[in-house]
Amino acid sequence: MQIFDIHSHVLPKIDDGSQSWDETMKMVYQAYETGTTDLAITHHIINNSDYAREDEILEKFEELNARLSKAKIPLKLHLGSEIYYQHDIELDHRISTYNNHGKYFLVEFPMQGIPKFVDEKFFEFIVDGKTPVLAHPERNLGILQNPSRAYEFVQRGVLLQINAGSFLGRYGEPTRQLAISLMNARLAHFIGSDGHNAGRRPVVVREAYDFILEQWGERMATLLFERNPKKMLRGEEIKIPEPFPVETPRKKVGFGLFKRLGF
Repeated sequence: MQIFDIHSHVLPKIDDGSQSWDETMKMVYQAYETGTTDLAITHHIINNSDYAREDEILEKFEELNARLSKAKIPLKLHLGSEIYYQHDIELDHRISTYNNHGKYFLVEFPMQGIPKFVDEKFFEFIVDGKTPVLAHPERNLGILQNPSRAYEFVQRGVLLQINAGSFLGRYGEPTRQLAISLMNARLAHFIGSDGHNAGRRPVVVREAYDFILEQWGERMATLLFERNPKKMLRGEEIKIPEPFPVETPRKKVGFGLFKRLGF
């Protein structure tokens, strides 16, 4: 079986991820050593001016492939971006969509809430044949406070990527509980490490894979870690199971907790 990680920041000195080639190689070896076979590199695009670094990203992507080959690490790399949501998102660059297929793109909301008019913008993309993959919705305060929004997004054609560390409690108990609730409601479609370094935020999804395998079985683990990501990276259509609504948490999640969780 292949294990895909669709969210990482491993190229050196591009964003807040790896800051050296030594760290990059430690990160990719960690991924390979823990069972990851395919790794998507998705550096931050905070605003459209960040696309000015596209050539640098592509060059470092090719260099990393060469370094992996020289080190005899059989880790297959894929390329995309993690695009910070803005009303004028550009998707016509070589790194905008996964593997430049023009189909799926990873998008991140501000952690403090859900942007205004995002439903209308996502609708425009979906009508145009482009599918938003929402990064770590379980960490977004707006969705923590109102989990039904996750269900609404999926009903409208958006797919959701859950962070591996969320299942392990790395972002706090409310985030862990929401990640589990999203799984139970069939609202999780991909898992990503969101790896930024070789320490506290590693490029490792194996523990989450084992947890999902134990809690939801082999079929679900295969769907999230192999079948869905493989289709996405090929630009193929993904059929998802019918989701269920998510109940609102009994305790209201507020900004005080948000700060304590380290956002």
